[in-house]
Parts: sequence; C-alpha cells; structure tokens
Amino acid sequence: MGRNKKKKSDKKENIQESSENLESNNPHEDSKNSADGQEDSSETSESKTMKRLHDSEHSDTEEDESKKPKKKKKSLPVPDEATSKKNKKSKRQIKREKYAAKLALDQANAKDQTKSQCLNYLSQWKHDRQNWKFMKAKQVWLHKNKFSTHLIPESSWPIFIEYFESAKGNIKILLLEDANKIIKQMDEWTESQTNMNAAEGDTEQSESTSVVKPDDTVYKRARSIIQCLQE
Repeated sequence: MGRNKKKKSDKKENIQESSENLESNNPHEDSKNSADGQEDSSETSESKTMKRLHDSEHSDTEEDESKKPKKKKKSLPVPDEATSKKNKKSKRQIKREKYAAKLALDQANAKDQTKSQCLNYLSQWKHDRQNWKFMKAKQVWLHKNKFSTHLIPESSWPIFIEYFESAKGNIKILLLEDANKIIKQMDEWTESQTNMNAAEGDTEQSESTSVVKPDDTVYKRARSIIQCLQE
C-alpha cells in the first residue's frame, strides 16, 4: 500500500511538471491569444464608432429631408355639375343643328338644280328654239350670275352673249351698266398703281387710296358685254 501511494504521488508530480513545461514552452501562443484579444477588442470598438457615425449621418439626412418643403400634390379639377350640363347638348339643340345641316344641304342642292335648269334654258334657246319658252326668272338668274365662272362656265358664255343680244327690254341697259362699272374699277386700279410708283415710300397715302383690282375673267366678260351689246 505504501508503494502504491508513492507511485500515485510521483505520477501527480510528473503531470504537474509536464504541464508547467508546456506552459513555459508555448509563450508565443499566450502572446498570440492576448494579441488576438486586443485585435478583437479594437475591431469591436472601431465597428462601434463606425456604427455611431453611420447612425449620426442617417439621422442628419432624415432631419434634412424632414426640413425640405414637401411638394404639394396637384389637385385634379372636379367636374362641376353646371359645367357638365353646359357642355352637354340638349335634345332641342341637337335637333336644331340637324335641321340647319339639312337646310344647308337642301339649299346647295336647290342651287345646283337651278343652275342646271338655267343652263338648259340657255342651251334650248340656242339648239331647240321651237320648244323653248321665255322664262323671266331664268333670265334674271343669268343676268345676276353673269360674272361667275362657277355658275356660268366658259363653254356657255358665247350662247349667253347671243341670247342677250336678242333680248328685249331694259335687260341690255342693266348689263351694260354693270360692265361699265367693272371697266371703271379697272381704270381706277391702274391709275392708283401709277400714282404709287410715282410717290415711292408714301405708304399711308397708297393704303388709303388703294383700289381692289377686279378679277381678270370678270374684266374680260365685262369687255365682251360692252363690245357685243353697245349700239
């Protein structure tokens, strides 16, 4: 028994000596562990400071954004009942517009029909005089629209002159008076042009005395009326 106790005590002493030797043999590890601990502590402190800076910057930006004036949202105009009623057409107004459009169409068709009837009246006088009958309304229409190339085309103009050469009553006198007015208007226009060229730069005088030049076709028809109907 005494030997066993001695052996156990010797073992304990050997273990303690080996542990002391290990501690003395690894001083680098201890220093390394201490350095690692210092590094960890420095890293944590740096991270804390960075976090504080980030939080302070974030709070500053939030304050700046809160200080900025908020843009006002544009409020959409609410349609008023009164304005919507004004924009809406009533049934009576729609009926009136339809009636006006129909009336204008009917008038245009009537004008075209009158034109074709009067031109046929003139052509029948020339080519079918046996069946031709004098109609004062158609003669008045021809006299009224004598200078219109749209209503009395150039193809019908020679027959127009022949018809009124043989016409009776004051219709010839009325035609000559209208034709002389066109000739006089053309003479006044040419005179105003010569005066404008003579008085160069006097724009006020030229504008006040300006005369509208008659259309060339109208002027030609006026001359042909005077040449053919003047006795």
